[in-house]
Amino acid sequence: MNPWSVINYLDDGCYPKAFWQSTGSNDVISEIIQNATPEILENMQLLMQEQVVSTYIDTSVIYPEIQSNPSTIYSFLLIAGYLKVVKKVPCHDGNTICDIAIPNKEIFYVYEKEVLAGLSDLISQSSAIAIQQAIYQQDVSGLQKQLQKFLLQTISSHDAASESFYHGMVIGLCAIMNNMYYVSSNRESGAGRYDVQLLPHNKVLPGILIELKVLHETVTETEISERLKKLCHAALQQIETKNYAVSMREQGVQQIMKFGIAFYKKRVEIVCRMGDEPGRKD
Repeated sequence: MNPWSVINYLDDGCYPKAFWQSTGSNDVISEIIQNATPEILENMQLLMQEQVVSTYIDTSVIYPEIQSNPSTIYSFLLIAGYLKVVKKVPCHDGNTICDIAIPNKEIFYVYEKEVLAGLSDLISQSSAIAIQQAIYQQDVSGLQKQLQKFLLQTISSHDAASESFYHGMVIGLCAIMNNMYYVSSNRESGAGRYDVQLLPHNKVLPGILIELKVLHETVTETEISERLKKLCHAALQQIETKNYAVSMREQGVQQIMKFGIAFYKKRVEIVCRMGDEPGRKD
């Protein structure tokens, strides 16, 4: 804890707040996030869920290196005091493999303000609102339209290859809903691990489960839509068969929306199902 925070804490009747976060410029975090890879976006979300991330730390990193090597973001944030080391294993080159985490609540508030602002900068406010509304209203065509637009505007065909890429992208988009949902990924629930879960802060809101699929084979233009829809239905079947919804139901969530999303390069198809009903909306 820094002296400025202590002084303000006492002066404010010992009411805890993040006094320090506005005393300096945290714009660097937003700038870093705007250039982050999907993997980094996912790790940032994990850190904000109070989880630990394991990464290589280069203690000699300087800020300009981040643009050419985005993975150095963790080294920079650690040196700047935005992360702490939970566990470390020395490497032969003098650097270390570290388990890192957000150090305290005050720094967490900085992440909440600056990191989420940075994530929001990746997508226009109008598009973000449109995506949220489409999800709440189960407007599959509207959601598909917005995701398709995002894919066309932000990624290259070279980037769009693996499921991990799309997974990171979806995590980043879901982060804009952090004020209403706890976002988590690859957690155990039921008989397996779901891809993405959005647990509502207010249980009046529906919970959301998202399962992702990627079409890897080369197909003709006329085959793409049909093949992607089949993968979407397979994703929904996986959610049902493996009972991914059980953990949210145990936490009192009554309604759960389930999305099967399938990608092929810059193309996307979405199928949605509400609750355990066999009917589909697509």
